[in-house]
Amino acid sequence: MKHASQLALAALLSGLSLAASAADSHNIGPGQRFYETTCAKCHEAGIGPVIKGRGFPPATYVIIARNGMNAMPSFRVTDIDDATLEDLANYLSKTEAPKAAEPARK
Repeated sequence: MKHASQLALAALLSGLSLAASAADSHNIGPGQRFYETTCAKCHEAGIGPVIKGRGFPPATYVIIARNGMNAMPSFRVTDIDDATLEDLANYLSKTEAPKAAEPARK
């Protein structure tokens, strides 16, 4: 009986976790989704500079994205539409800087 109740509890918690994940994905706007699927590949991998938490106004992000900067290519309207870019710029202008990774303990 104890094993059955543990399985039932695990199934319940698993279902709650999936529901929370689904709810979180509904709260993500198109700009944040674009950041996570496209921008983060460089800007969170040490290839491009960190762009979260910079405190730039949204217009700065739009100008840089449309015109490119240094090694960053420009993104055409066919790459990211104006509405998604505006949402991305608003998202980035409100983000906090990422927390620095703690050094590995020896």
